[in-house]
Amino acid sequence: MLQGVLVLDADWTPLRVVPWERAVTLLLDEKVDLVRAVAGRFVRSVGSAVPHPAVVALRRYQGFRSRVRFNRQTVLARDGYTCAYCGRRPVRASGRPDLSELTLDHLVPRARSKDGKVALPDGRRVGVSSWENVVTACVECNGRKADRTPVEARMPIRSWPRAPSGLDLVRMAVVQVEIPFEWRDYLPVGSPWREYWTVDLE
Repeated sequence: MLQGVLVLDADWTPLRVVPWERAVTLLLDEKVDLVRAVAGRFVRSVGSAVPHPAVVALRRYQGFRSRVRFNRQTVLARDGYTCAYCGRRPVRASGRPDLSELTLDHLVPRARSKDGKVALPDGRRVGVSSWENVVTACVECNGRKADRTPVEARMPIRSWPRAPSGLDLVRMAVVQVEIPFEWRDYLPVGSPWREYWTVDLE
């Protein structure tokens, strides 16, 4: 039985993942429509049976409202548990990310901060521990880079970090597991979501 239900906005844009119990409540309160159910499964109560929801859509448009809290867990999730330098993505035998092999790295080292801010190469001043200055790094790369910038260490990053977008919030909404079959038609084509999602922010 699916533990999470994909919630689409009224325009069918992926919005969030909620527990199946919450999805059933939304259905009974007529706040969402059932888009796709788990075949052959029902949520039963005394005198009634509701198809087990897999995908539901809001009846009224909501749009993205959430902001992601900046912390180790969310930075790792934003970066797909992948080292920003070498591209390595360590996993355990279970297929889940091996968090013991991953660290956070400040592109501009903390020692160079002034009043809690650092200057990025493009001239922007940002918080030393912010979305724009912190990336995921494997233990080996973090040790090699040490207290230098990527340029000084001759370790270019694969892409410049940024604050997560609304769609990133959805991608980060569930534990790293294979995407349920029932969701696949409702996720962006060509997206890494077709294979895996990341961590629960709820």
